Amino acid sequence: MDKQIEADLPEITPILSRFIAETKYEDLPEPITDRVKKSILDTLGIIMPASELMHDLRPAIDLRIEAGGRQESTVLGYGVKLPCWDATFANGIRGHALDYADGHLEAVFRIGIAVIPATLALAERKGKVSGKELITAVAVAEEFLCRLGVSNARKRTTMGPWHEGILFGNYGAVASAARMLGLTADETDMALGIAYMKVGGTLSVVNPEANVRGMYAGFVGETGVMAALLAQRGIKGPRGTLGGKDGLFDVYLRGAYDRDVMVDGLGKDYELINLSFKPWPACAFAHPFIDAMLTLRAEHSIRAEDIVKIDVAFGAVVKKLGLCNPIDIAAGKFPKTENDGKRSLPFNVALAALKGKISLRDFNEEGLRDTAVLKVAEKVVGALEPAFDADQFSRKGTQLPPGRVTVTDRQGRTFTKTVDLPYGHHHNPIKFDDLIEKFRDCLALARKPISAADVDRVIDLVLHLEELEDIREIIQVLA
Repeated sequence: MDKQIEADLPEITPILSRFIAETKYEDLPEPITDRVKKSILDTLGIIMPASELMHDLRPAIDLRIEAGGRQESTVLGYGVKLPCWDATFANGIRGHALDYADGHLEAVFRIGIAVIPATLALAERKGKVSGKELITAVAVAEEFLCRLGVSNARKRTTMGPWHEGILFGNYGAVASAARMLGLTADETDMALGIAYMKVGGTLSVVNPEANVRGMYAGFVGETGVMAALLAQRGIKGPRGTLGGKDGLFDVYLRGAYDRDVMVDGLGKDYELINLSFKPWPACAFAHPFIDAMLTLRAEHSIRAEDIVKIDVAFGAVVKKLGLCNPIDIAAGKFPKTENDGKRSLPFNVALAALKGKISLRDFNEEGLRDTAVLKVAEKVVGALEPAFDADQFSRKGTQLPPGRVTVTDRQGRTFTKTVDLPYGHHHNPIKFDDLIEKFRDCLALARKPISAADVDRVIDLVLHLEELEDIREIIQVLA
């Protein structure tokens, strides 16, 4: 948009604040309420086993529990209550730890984990919050967050230096918290201004020596809760911190945002409908290759022991992120940590070839040392395919660069599969039954055992959330 024309238009923060504060449950289309319920179920599921599978999380959670405080919001799976911002942190840091969260592929970051822990903590603190209220708070916040990400994605020319999940996640958390507290549009605008003081977060967080990469949602959730509570008590943050002078778009994005994406069709057309749910607990860029290998295995009855070589072809982003480093057991070159495994194309393709599925257990210490998997992974050879960087693969509609897998067997036969839209992509959505099964698998690994009857009960309560009078009924089962 021409800068002079944009300068003559109203600043967008109050427009979005009104959407957050004034949207009613009855305004939400059924496909959006359905998408939100799936996001809530999915997010609850991936939080529950995280600290059992990722021990690095425990000190951060223990620190908050040891500090104690007013018992108002539940740390899921731990059976304790903390101040709402502490519970938000303790639940939120588990949201992305397993690399299994829902997300928006064009925005290129996770959505539910930035919003839902804050919403639940404040709902429990508030008491007697209905399912409809919860759906509405999550819906407006997730829509706001999706639009922020897509607005930037349509105008940026490269990834980085900011980690969008952190940079924008603060705002999603503020939006959900503000709505749950019943803030006015103006108070919401000022709450966003308070949170702006803590905006930041670069791609340095993915440094392999750091273990906080998966924890970021706890930090943004805590910021959102605190900002909304301060605004509720009369603390006044600066208004207009999105599109105003020295605001987010001006300072952090250097003008790389699409105003039309932020405001056009607001309240009528929902970017949230393009939310994707992960069928496999691995880096999203690995999913086209996992899908391709699983398809080849099923269609041609390929057995791992018959494979001589697996060629994978990928675009520049996969190379840039170092996702296809070759595996050499003798040289000690293989994934050492869960994060390494989830970001390794050879390891994930080998899992798909050998087991025909990928589960959370495949990335624990025992799974990473599975020599049968590593021997197959050694057969994976990567190569850059310039065609996969073509313009049509980087614009709206696909968002993930495609992947190609070619298997050569002992008889010299080759089988090739190219995947543009992997299973779980919003244009190739995960089946409802698979999402339910994912939830069950996650809860089977929870810190404390949850009976099958209680798992079924949570599923039923979330899927009929609009009928629930008090959402604490869900939290009590998972506490």
